[in-house]
Amino acid sequence: MRNILFRDDKSLLGSNWYILSKKLFIIPFILSFIGVLAIYSLIGTQYSILLIFKHIIFLFISLTVLIFLSLLPKNDLRKILNIMSIFFILLLFIVPIFGYEIKGATRWISFNFFSIQPSELLKGPFVCMFSWFCYLYIKTNNKFYLLLSFLIISMVIILLLLQPDIGTLLVYISIFSLILILYFRNFKLFILLGFIGFFFLLIAYFSFDHVAYRIDNFLNGDNSQVSMSLSAIKSGGIFGVGLGEGQLKYSIPESHNDFIFAILIEEFGVLFGLFVAFLYPVFFILARRSILSPSNLFISNTIFSLCFLMCLQAFVNIGSSIKLIPPTGMTLPFISYGGSSMLSYAIIFGTVINFSKNEESTANNS
Repeated sequence: MRNILFRDDKSLLGSNWYILSKKLFIIPFILSFIGVLAIYSLIGTQYSILLIFKHIIFLFISLTVLIFLSLLPKNDLRKILNIMSIFFILLLFIVPIFGYEIKGATRWISFNFFSIQPSELLKGPFVCMFSWFCYLYIKTNNKFYLLLSFLIISMVIILLLLQPDIGTLLVYISIFSLILILYFRNFKLFILLGFIGFFFLLIAYFSFDHVAYRIDNFLNGDNSQVSMSLSAIKSGGIFGVGLGEGQLKYSIPESHNDFIFAILIEEFGVLFGLFVAFLYPVFFILARRSILSPSNLFISNTIFSLCFLMCLQAFVNIGSSIKLIPPTGMTLPFISYGGSSMLSYAIIFGTVINFSKNEESTANNS
């Protein structure tokens, strides 16, 4: 039987193996292993052993999706991501009708044995679609693509306001702004988007009680969850108290996603926490290095935007744990528990690896 890794193999894996940027697989697999350790340490608190089983199932599905997407031809992947965007936007429309509420927000749709969060799954595909429309506008100067982009963005913003999910909405607005800046490279646009973002924060503060509550508590230092998180980090010290020996997980709510970083530091130490935090920008740097050669504008800007999105969400989660920013309820990519979050970042990692592979291949052939 012929080895599927031979260079003359025409299968999906064999034909792509030698042009994959294999070093980019290292970081998502490291993050996956760290996530399993973190979730395992929660067993025996308010969570049963079922949590680790579900996490491993989510992880297996997500890694399968990641590898599959990384192997696809670039144009096929782009088309699939556009279809995903349309599908998840349609799901966003039905969230207010069929979704269920948790802590004042209706973000999830239940399908008997599992639930999904469309706004989370939409992130990667929508970044690619928006980037593609901007690319088409730059190349053709056809304003239809730009108008269509802003129409879809407006729909997404309205749908997220209806949930309401202000934290996720701010992430979307940040990424939309970044993509516009990358394509149009206009300083006046940068200033304008900054003012729009500032005024949106003001509107959110005065319009949504839970936003005002979180910001006020952050400024006044009254958040008990953050205080417990900081105490756990201090007790962990440089090398931590050991796997399963931390105490924060017994007292803090949402320890399996919102404050998973503090649990990691308490049990493995500050040095390990720094190692985890730096994995995200390291992936960013490795992905950027793969497109240092003359590259397709769409590929370059999409990789940059997806990596920035990943680093932004990691910063928000970590920043919430160490009192840099108010708590937002965002997960730590590929470490926190959550099927939608894990699958969302599998799509992002897989897309970045795929586009890096294609870019390197193009550069090598030129």
